[in-house]
Amino acid sequence: MATAPRRDPWKLGFFLFVALCVLVVLWVDERFLVVWSDPEWKHIAPVEGQLFVHGLFGATALLIGPFQFSDRLRAARPKLHRWMGRIYVGTVTISAPLAAWIGFHFEAPFTAPEQIAQGGFWFLCTWMALLCALKRQFVIHKVWMMRSYGFCLVFVMSRVPDALPGFHWTDMMLAHTLWWMIAFALVGPDLILTTRALWKKPRRAN
Repeated sequence: MATAPRRDPWKLGFFLFVALCVLVVLWVDERFLVVWSDPEWKHIAPVEGQLFVHGLFGATALLIGPFQFSDRLRAARPKLHRWMGRIYVGTVTISAPLAAWIGFHFEAPFTAPEQIAQGGFWFLCTWMALLCALKRQFVIHKVWMMRSYGFCLVFVMSRVPDALPGFHWTDMMLAHTLWWMIAFALVGPDLILTTRALWKKPRRAN
């Protein structure tokens, strides 16, 4: 009888940290969603509809992502894992192009190119993950899925500093920080997996 995969404390700790960051961002940056008098509504009025669709589908991808990295769920409920994966791909397919469109039409000149790249790479990594899964290349699929979810996290992590007292982004500062986050979303998964492989103790030969 096969045993269930062991719970990974590092993975659990990481996603608990992500959940904490999401709560911080909701409190600091997204309170306007429930405060109709907030001046942010006037600021986003030109793209309010597109931003709503982008945010709704992007938030769905953000919430589904952690479950897709659960070895226990994948082993116990493979059909649920596949269906959640399809939903994840669908939400990114809608949200990512909208992110690029909003960036092109709405963001400041310094940050618009990054927003287009962020949405484009998010879309690309997600579909590469899907194609690898369809070809049953599950090891490579995992790496591309990590990259895809890394782009989900750019939205969250770039807003966490807003919680710091007296902190204020300039357009140039934000653009540079976002480009670094894109770089880490692309190479971070390889760094994480390689570091974990090197950290493991080699098995002794019999």
